Amino acid sequence: MVQWRRISSGPKYGVVIYQFNKRGEFLLQLVIGDTVVINEESEDWYMGYSTKNKAEVGIFPKNYVMLKEATIVQSGSIDTITPKELPIVQEITSVVREWYLYWKNQYVINATEFVKIQEMIHDLLRWRKEILSRKITTEQMKDLKQKVAAKIDIGNAALGLDLVVRDDEGNILNPGSASVVRIYKEHVEVADRLKKEMQGGLDLTMETKEQVGTVYNLYVLLHNFVCRVDDTEILVNLYDAVSNKFICENYIIKWEKEKLGDSEFLNSNKVVFTDLDAKDRNLEKVFIVFQIVRYGVMEHKDSDDRKQTRGLRRPFGAAAMDITDILQVKSTGTVLSELDEEFVPFLQCGDKEFMDSCVKKVVAGKEFNHRGQGLFVSLKLIKGDMKQIREDFPHMVQPSTVVVRKMGFPDVIMPGDVRNDIYVTIMEGEFNRGAKTADKNVEITMFLCNKSGQTLEQVINTGCGNAVGTTEYKTLIYYHEDKPKWYETVKVAVSTEAEFRGLHLKFLFKHKSRNESKDKNEKAFAMAFVKLLNKNGTTLQDGDHDLLLYKIDNKKDDKAHHAYLDLPSTIRELEASNMVGSGAFGPSNTGTHNRLPKVPLFSGPYSLSYRDSFKISTYVCSTKLTHNESLLGCLSWQKSLNENDVASLKRNLQGLMRVDGEEIVKFLQDLLDSLFYILMQNTVSDLYDSLVFDALVYIIGLVADSRYFQFRPILNAYIQSFSITTAYNKLMVILKEYVDNANEDTEHEPSFRQAMKSLEYIFKFIIRSRELFAMLNENRGKQQFEIMLKQLIQSIGGMMLYTSDRPVRAQGYALRNMPATISDILKVFNAVELSHLFVEFLDHVPPNRLKIQKIKCIEDLVQTPLFSMQECREVMLPMMLGHIRDLMEAQDEMSACIKVLSHIMDTLFTPNKPMFHDKDVNTIMDITLRTVIQTTIKTHADRSLRDQQMISQGDCVAVLLNILRQMTETHYNHYITKFTLPTDLEDFLMEIMMLFQTLIQDSVYQMDWMEMIMLQNSIILRALRCFSHTINDRFSKPFKEQLWNNFFHCAIAFLTQPHLQLENFSSTKRNKIISQYGDMRREMGFEIRDMWISLGPNKIAFIPEMVGPLLEMTLIPETEMRKATLPIFYDMMMCEFNHPVRGGGIKGNFKDVETEMINQMDALVEGGRGDEQYMQLFKDTLFQACNQSEKLRKPGLEFVEMVSKLLQRLLEYRHIIQDEIKDHRMSCIVNLLDFYNEIGRREMYVRYLHKLSAMHLECDNYTEAAYTLMLYANLLTWSKDPLPVILESERFPDARTHQELKEMLYHHVINYFEKGKMWEMGIELCQEIARIYENDLFDYEKLSFILRKQASLFENIMREMRPDPEYFRVGYYGMGFPSFLQNKVLIYRGKEYERLQDFSGRMQTLFPNAELMKTLNAPSEELKESHKQYLQVNAVTPVMELNPKFDKADISEKILKYYQVNVVRMFTFSRRIDEGGSNIMNIWQEKTNLITGSTLPGILCWFPVTETFVYKVSPIETAIETLTSSNKKLSSAIEHQLSEQNARADQLGMLLKGIVDAAVNGGISNWKHFYADDFAKNERDTEFNIQLKEATKHQAVLIKDGMYVHKRKVAEVQKPFHAYLEEKYVEWIDMIEREYNIKVKEKTSTTSTLKKYHSMSQSALSLDRLSSMYPNNAGHSMRRWHKSGVGGSMTNVSSSPSIAITPSPNTKAMASRSQSVWSKSGGAEKILPRKGLQSKVNRRGKGISQISNTSSSDSLDSNRNSSDHPIELSEQGIQNGQGPEKRLSQFFVDLKDQITPRRPPRPDAEKERRNSQQRLSQQFSQLSHLPGCHGNGHPLLHKKPSFVSYTYTENGTAGEEEEPPPLPDKQSHDHLDVGSPDPPPIPSRVSAPQRTPRRSRVGFFDRWKPRLSISHPYSERRSDSNPDLTSPKFT
Repeated sequence: MVQWRRISSGPKYGVVIYQFNKRGEFLLQLVIGDTVVINEESEDWYMGYSTKNKAEVGIFPKNYVMLKEATIVQSGSIDTITPKELPIVQEITSVVREWYLYWKNQYVINATEFVKIQEMIHDLLRWRKEILSRKITTEQMKDLKQKVAAKIDIGNAALGLDLVVRDDEGNILNPGSASVVRIYKEHVEVADRLKKEMQGGLDLTMETKEQVGTVYNLYVLLHNFVCRVDDTEILVNLYDAVSNKFICENYIIKWEKEKLGDSEFLNSNKVVFTDLDAKDRNLEKVFIVFQIVRYGVMEHKDSDDRKQTRGLRRPFGAAAMDITDILQVKSTGTVLSELDEEFVPFLQCGDKEFMDSCVKKVVAGKEFNHRGQGLFVSLKLIKGDMKQIREDFPHMVQPSTVVVRKMGFPDVIMPGDVRNDIYVTIMEGEFNRGAKTADKNVEITMFLCNKSGQTLEQVINTGCGNAVGTTEYKTLIYYHEDKPKWYETVKVAVSTEAEFRGLHLKFLFKHKSRNESKDKNEKAFAMAFVKLLNKNGTTLQDGDHDLLLYKIDNKKDDKAHHAYLDLPSTIRELEASNMVGSGAFGPSNTGTHNRLPKVPLFSGPYSLSYRDSFKISTYVCSTKLTHNESLLGCLSWQKSLNENDVASLKRNLQGLMRVDGEEIVKFLQDLLDSLFYILMQNTVSDLYDSLVFDALVYIIGLVADSRYFQFRPILNAYIQSFSITTAYNKLMVILKEYVDNANEDTEHEPSFRQAMKSLEYIFKFIIRSRELFAMLNENRGKQQFEIMLKQLIQSIGGMMLYTSDRPVRAQGYALRNMPATISDILKVFNAVELSHLFVEFLDHVPPNRLKIQKIKCIEDLVQTPLFSMQECREVMLPMMLGHIRDLMEAQDEMSACIKVLSHIMDTLFTPNKPMFHDKDVNTIMDITLRTVIQTTIKTHADRSLRDQQMISQGDCVAVLLNILRQMTETHYNHYITKFTLPTDLEDFLMEIMMLFQTLIQDSVYQMDWMEMIMLQNSIILRALRCFSHTINDRFSKPFKEQLWNNFFHCAIAFLTQPHLQLENFSSTKRNKIISQYGDMRREMGFEIRDMWISLGPNKIAFIPEMVGPLLEMTLIPETEMRKATLPIFYDMMMCEFNHPVRGGGIKGNFKDVETEMINQMDALVEGGRGDEQYMQLFKDTLFQACNQSEKLRKPGLEFVEMVSKLLQRLLEYRHIIQDEIKDHRMSCIVNLLDFYNEIGRREMYVRYLHKLSAMHLECDNYTEAAYTLMLYANLLTWSKDPLPVILESERFPDARTHQELKEMLYHHVINYFEKGKMWEMGIELCQEIARIYENDLFDYEKLSFILRKQASLFENIMREMRPDPEYFRVGYYGMGFPSFLQNKVLIYRGKEYERLQDFSGRMQTLFPNAELMKTLNAPSEELKESHKQYLQVNAVTPVMELNPKFDKADISEKILKYYQVNVVRMFTFSRRIDEGGSNIMNIWQEKTNLITGSTLPGILCWFPVTETFVYKVSPIETAIETLTSSNKKLSSAIEHQLSEQNARADQLGMLLKGIVDAAVNGGISNWKHFYADDFAKNERDTEFNIQLKEATKHQAVLIKDGMYVHKRKVAEVQKPFHAYLEEKYVEWIDMIEREYNIKVKEKTSTTSTLKKYHSMSQSALSLDRLSSMYPNNAGHSMRRWHKSGVGGSMTNVSSSPSIAITPSPNTKAMASRSQSVWSKSGGAEKILPRKGLQSKVNRRGKGISQISNTSSSDSLDSNRNSSDHPIELSEQGIQNGQGPEKRLSQFFVDLKDQITPRRPPRPDAEKERRNSQQRLSQQFSQLSHLPGCHGNGHPLLHKKPSFVSYTYTENGTAGEEEEPPPLPDKQSHDHLDVGSPDPPPIPSRVSAPQRTPRRSRVGFFDRWKPRLSISHPYSERRSDSNPDLTSPKFT
């Protein structure tokens, strides 16, 4: 036995890793990914439950679960599980579980988002794996958390899930640790960022705003260079492709052959390009460029030639890679991007191509054939300074890694970052070849020389790969090029200690020969130079310089080495010098030399070359050298003072304030030192104090400006190193003087404004200077300093009193910058006193002046240390709140006020010290709470106010919620006690509760801000609790109904809001809410219950208005709350029941509660509220309560029972409306209709009638929609009584009386009946409404309209094609179906042209899980009780209830056909019973008659079967029915051939062959036994025997007719087949007479079918003649028939003696009804015998005369109803005619024969009839004189014949020569000999003129007008003679 033991350490937590779907007792099925809680274990098994369903406990294998460490807290029904993992890992797990459900749903619906969600899930799982590996650094973890957070935010936004807010570390923000305003602000920021991301405007990584001066670095590792080349030098750099300039210095790699095998060398080529700022990262196109320089001989092919000159630098090629995307990646992480090893293709230079051109080619991105040559590199962008990245990435950035700086300053020049670099770019030149035959191979050598001409060593830096600098630099050599372009940049780094004056760059130009021996003799042929300093001491200007080339006479010696220094070095210098001999310079057309004067310039060996030119470019990057003279003068202030050059110093100070800011910030520290030293010089103090102060303010203001904000750290660092101790005194004196003169027009006004703008740093210098002085002098002069400081601050405050325009800008600057001085002032000044000074400062601002600046100043004060001090806050907070309140009440600057309040509340929120700010909260509550509430209400109601003030509702609500959140119960009580008048308190409570209700119902926050909304709800809940006590205590006596009503509605709105319906959320979200806030609905529900109890006698004031809200509350699926609040309804019932009425006594009922309950219950349950548990709990609770009351027991229990039934039906309906099956919804609606009709709730009854009607119209069920509206109309009368409210209709809002509404309804119903082709029903309504128009209203205009409508409906009956509806029986067996279908049988009315196969497919589509039963056997009890679904579908035949008015009339089949398939309740079908084995003569059938609850059609397309009758059918009856069915098919085929000109005779031929040559199953020979005279054992068998023989005789007649038609229509190729049929026919006749003793030859002489057809053609003449009797209407009638499109045109008069004019309706045969089960198609129909089976039906049908629309369908071949043992018929025609495309229509039996057998007319009468027809024909041909027939005669005479019937006669007189047969024998026709010569051809049909090409055909049903009889047709022919088919009585 398995031993189970509890887990000793408490429940365990596990994750399912394998699917466990084994079924069995106690086994718990698990899915991969499920989480389980384990309570017990055995050796191999665990026992526990899944967290998805705690109620289901079971066992599962241990190895299917992986345990995880977690903390499980079980509290009641809720488990709180906290895995012991990192928060980010927990979040990923939770998110993936939630996303999985959406991902699965996307897969099911095949949505496009499926792949996207899958990719996001994979990314999260991959990152989760990396985090769990614990193999990443802290910075990488930080970066990964940011990526995870960003991905989760994107996914949640895409899936519509809740927004997640996070703290600075990327963790989910805990709402308990942050204020409401901060949580709101985080929501806004995340939502804005996500919105931009969704719009594609932002890369959504969680990037905060970058700090100023953020440095980026690009790490580059060169793995290999693949190319066949000698030793090379690789220059790596970053390149701006737009400006075509390099960004950084070069990184040089010596790529030597002998080192390539050294792995250490290959791994050492690393470089970090640093100092990249935002401007560099945002460049449009940036490339990393590799320039390859070859070292060796001139031509690479001459490498083996030892005579070649070696060591030449030659261009070899370049490679480039676009890194723009890498640089522009945004992230807060340290590592922004990382690329794998990349291949960069290499392009070799052409023979005459410059390196610069080659670089531009590869940068342009044009493809080229690199032939596998290139470089392999890896790149990574890293954020941070070099010290930081060396610490974070020691494996990449090693001490030996080269660091390359940018050519220029970074954003911030930190102290100590001293640079003195000059970047020189050798650009291009032009050199005359001189005496040489070819252009020179020019090599330039650059030196840096001093004024003595001596070369400075190691000052030239060619690139960062070299360890030390070089003394000279040699350029590339271009072979035989007179205009070379180098564009090579080198750095000249000069020590700051060196003497700059006289330094110059010297360039020597030398021709390099490829032959080494010649090259040794080559000497420099020219020289150029440029001085680095100008004469005024400023540095060489940045930019291009055209240098002068001086030829060198090598024969002369420059002994002084500096003879050239006196010569001009540039063209500009030469032009400016205006040297001797200079004249007008020529235009710059061809080159530099053309602009030079033709004056010899020389010195020593140097003489000016006029034909050569040379250009360079320089850029100075120095913190010591400057281009500005004023700046230089200020830096060298000591010299001016020493020389007593006062004017020069003044000029330089004034000029300093005009220097560009970029130049000043380079020398910030030196300039500040200079200015403070000048300020402190006593000798010039009086002269320069103001001027120096102005310059100082200018520089400080420059740094304070946003353009140079990044230099603030430099200024702060300088202040910390500031050492002038007495500067504070002068600064305060000068500043106070400026402030005191603020309203005066002085020359220092601009500087004063700048000083106000720079107050922060002026005070920093003052305070720092005072601190240094105090440190050195033991705090001497403290009191005096404080007095001066106080006076200064008061002066600034006094300045705020000015109201003129002059100081307004300075006042604004003061308001903006004074708060920034507080942190420094507090170092040397008392905080409380400073607080009073600032209160005075702000109070001095005039009320209507600088309002926004004042609010901004208050906001800044909140952020200062002064506000964080309790004692200071007590001084400042009332002042701040007072200003804010005044502005808000004036509706001025409301947005700024709300923002300040947000900062105040955020600052005062201290979750660790909840009571610390009680005083502050009290102050805020007293001063601003009411104002904030009113502002929130105004902004919510007035959109224009929001737009005008640009105020966000969310901000305002967040502030209010923050105030309420920090208010304790003590605060609430204190605030309530402040209201002295009850009306004021009532107004306040009304205000705030209305606001709460508005916020709940129309939240200002987005739906996915779950955290914000839940926080709002928790605050409102606490507030309502406090207010409920106030309302109960203060407003019960006197009772304030409106206030109580507002509370109840607000509380119920809170409780029923969607955000609190936890059952609708995922388990993750639900658990999160419960763990943080609990189920707030329960708490509010208890509060409502307590308040209701507190009402006492005032409860009646809320009855019945509160029934609906309270019902909505109780419907919420929270069990405890339901139990607590449901008794309120009993309380309501009791209150109303006992409510006193006028005159004494009590009301004695609770109708108001009952009515409201029913109305609200219907709406709420349909809206999704309520469940079975509620229904049971409602019933139990109220049942128990009512049962205990003597008064309420009976009415109460009846009420409870009624509501329970209503709930059950409503729940069924709600369950079904969620389904797409509209049929089920209709059934539920009908159930509700019955219920509401039963209890007399007419308004609900009408409501659901409209729903049902609308649903029918959606499905195009016009007939059912009409029947539904008829129920509505039946509630009305034809009176003019006002329409009661309960009968009003939204669909007909104009109807005011019964009559108006009923009339409108009737017209709609008639229209729907017409669309549904139920014209007979429409006629009945037309007749009723016509009587009203004629007899009551006397409205003849409407009467004429309705009569025309009625006439059109009559016409439709006779002329329109109307398919017969099919009826189907469906059995729903099993408990898997909805409750209203379980084990029920329904009869369905099929759609138009819907056959069994289509209907069965529809049923299976509606129930895809249902199994289709193969047989019609009754289901077993086991099958009925199973939880599966079983469908049993088969066709049934309707049984008509014969209307007495049709009993003795000759009725057109078109009229009678309607009643055969409509307004029916009985249906029948049959199936075979295997009692006789394979012997057909012993096969019995079982017939089933079904009676439905309502007639079909009705308000539904189906109705349940209420009664079932089953009986058996004998084999001889089956034979009769089979034979009769065969006759009908044959007759129908014959008529089809006669009515269709182009009909093929194949089907007719096969039918004939199937009878006369029944080679398969023997035909009628199977029933040979039934023909025998000795068969009949009783009277019943005798009757059947006679019927069988009569049917056989009738078949012989039909075969004869068919042979006749077949012979005329058969194709030539089929003539042998016809001859074969004639032969078989003769044999068949002989066999019948010989073996069955049936005399059929005399019967076959009568062509009954042809004669009947001829009779119908003649009978149509009377209709046409009747039309011709009304000349005025004839044309109209004809036109209408012609336009109708259903019957074609009228037929013309035939030239035959027998004229037949018939209307030609659409002759396409009406769709026959399939009467088979799904398992078998085809089949014949059956005729019920008079005294046999049908008599049973009559008896069971309670005496009602009933008839099938055709002979019933249970003949032998109708075994289609049974799919288990179908019987194959012997008649091939039946088999061959089963295809639906060949079946035309059901055969209509001769009504005259079936209903009222008549004697044939006398011969004289027949003759007279024929003569009469001839006379009518003649009269019809002479109608041209009638009106409407002028000129061309009657229109019918000009119609081409659409059909001419054929009646076999000889010379047109066959009818006259016939002799009437003696009675009671049937009248015979002339014998048609099948062997006679070919008969005359059948007349062809011609289409009517002006019609579509489709021929108008006359169908068989349009000419054959029989009536059906209850009894079998042949049972009556035994005693009556066969009626003459041409009798006038018949026609």
